[in-house]
Amino acid sequence: MTGKTNLSSAFVFDTENTHQKATLAHLYRNSSIIKVASFISAPPPEVRVYLRDLASAANSTANENSCGSVLAGQGSDADEFGDICVWLGTGPYGEGQELNITPGQLQPSTSLPSTLKLLRLNEFTKLSVLLAKLHHKYYFRVGGGSGGVVVHFLVGRLAEGNLSGWVALVGIGVTLE
Repeated sequence: MTGKTNLSSAFVFDTENTHQKATLAHLYRNSSIIKVASFISAPPPEVRVYLRDLASAANSTANENSCGSVLAGQGSDADEFGDICVWLGTGPYGEGQELNITPGQLQPSTSLPSTLKLLRLNEFTKLSVLLAKLHHKYYFRVGGGSGGVVVHFLVGRLAEGNLSGWVALVGIGVTLE
């Protein structure tokens, strides 16, 4: 090498997370983060936009706060799983319909479980606006199986104008034993 390169010039410092946002926008641009149960009719386009935005905001918030899932939080021993949205549609999906679960509490200030410690709030602002559109929110997790896998669910009813139906934000965490 003929010239000197100092270490700080070899890295791009991205204080606004623009590279992260561009990567997430590219990764989550299609419907792969939106799942519709096979027995449910597909949601209208406006709902699909909401689901895409919710999943993207959840993943951006998780990345900004050093974890893979806003539901599993920093306590998960694996960060390779992101949050997805599941459209449940209309039906009896209110709290109390689930079986063999571990109920949990949502923090009133964030509408998220206490598993997530918010270290930075930039991305959370968008997520909180999207979560506020869900009514009758509740949280539970299902554990067990090999490898300490825990599936986290935040379920709520979307009721805004003509948009109506149940939505689940789902994340996976791993607890090594």
